[in-house]
Amino acid sequence: MNNGFIGRFTCIALLLVLVPAARAASLAETVQAAVERHPQYSLHQALRKVESGYRQQAESFFGGDPAISVSAAGDSLGSDFGYGEYVAGVSLPVWLPGQREARRTIADNLATQAELELSRLAWEVAGEVLERAWRLRIAQAGVKQALKQWAAARALKEDVTHRFEAGELNRNDLLLAQQDVVETEAAYQEAINAQHQAKQSWHNYTGLQELPEDLELFAQTQGATSLAQHPQLRAVLAQAQTAQARVNDTRMQRRAAPVVSVYAKRDRGARTEAYTDSLGIELTVPLGTRSHAAPAIAEAEAELTSLEAEAALLKRQLELRIANAEQELLKANRLVDLAQQKNEFAHARLQLSQRAFELGEMDLYQLLLARQQAAAAARDLEIRQLEKQHVMTQKNHLLGVIPR
Repeated sequence: MNNGFIGRFTCIALLLVLVPAARAASLAETVQAAVERHPQYSLHQALRKVESGYRQQAESFFGGDPAISVSAAGDSLGSDFGYGEYVAGVSLPVWLPGQREARRTIADNLATQAELELSRLAWEVAGEVLERAWRLRIAQAGVKQALKQWAAARALKEDVTHRFEAGELNRNDLLLAQQDVVETEAAYQEAINAQHQAKQSWHNYTGLQELPEDLELFAQTQGATSLAQHPQLRAVLAQAQTAQARVNDTRMQRRAAPVVSVYAKRDRGARTEAYTDSLGIELTVPLGTRSHAAPAIAEAEAELTSLEAEAALLKRQLELRIANAEQELLKANRLVDLAQQKNEFAHARLQLSQRAFELGEMDLYQLLLARQQAAAAARDLEIRQLEKQHVMTQKNHLLGVIPR
């Protein structure tokens, strides 16, 4: 019985060792998952439907809906000489030159716009993903540093307790060590709470629990030097191109389509006459006065002007944000250098203080002060290094880079 249990336990342990851990999603996979969860994800599909409608209309042989007409006339009321007329016909709107091509152009522009809208959404979502990811990454570092300091405080308290019991230290030193444990535990709990909030924000937006395995690699990605390929700017320019196509279409559609009507008529003049049959054709050409088309043309041109202005303003804003990001990166580099120096000095002082305390040349308060400063310096260095990578990530994102 014991051998069987041990055998089963060994098999389970081997399986747990041999089964590989679930792979964390890459940054590109995380962004794609967040895009598919985004409420605006269906926008490009709606644009595709509009494109399909314009394309279907442009491929139609007729410039409008055909119509069937039937009429009958006679003198059966008031007199009865026998006059009768029966007409059946079909009216076929036809395209004016350039009208079908204008609709095709709108469809082509909508297809491009749908693709670029999806790219813009991916860029915007990537920014949110990166921001939440680095917030969580920095919070995790804070927890790690806080846990390390709490453990060091507990170890020091144990040492102080033994030396107090041996009569080497007084009760005031013991109380200081105990107070330090409480303070570091409180700092650890605050760090845990900050990490929990950051993780909730991350999960709420992406639907995932773990950070991407290649998060730090994105900071090393080289962004484009020109804004011409920026997803946000390209999407707005695509809207402007579609608006220009609508302006051209509105101008082409300012007069209704000509209508060709073909009809068959059967009539007689009197009861004694036989019915005669005839065929006829009629062409109706609307004049299309400028005054009736003016509002539609003006509205289309106003939309175009608004989008062109939006594109120009967006370009300025992106240039300013990129310039600010470059300044932030310079500041981050300098802060990392200063944090490294501070960390070296603080830890050198801690080693001297630890040795002096062991030799009885320094009191516990001075040692705790040195430990706190060294802990703050170590935490500051790690956070500064992470913040530098965060700023590099922000700059690459502002340059239009989307994780692939």
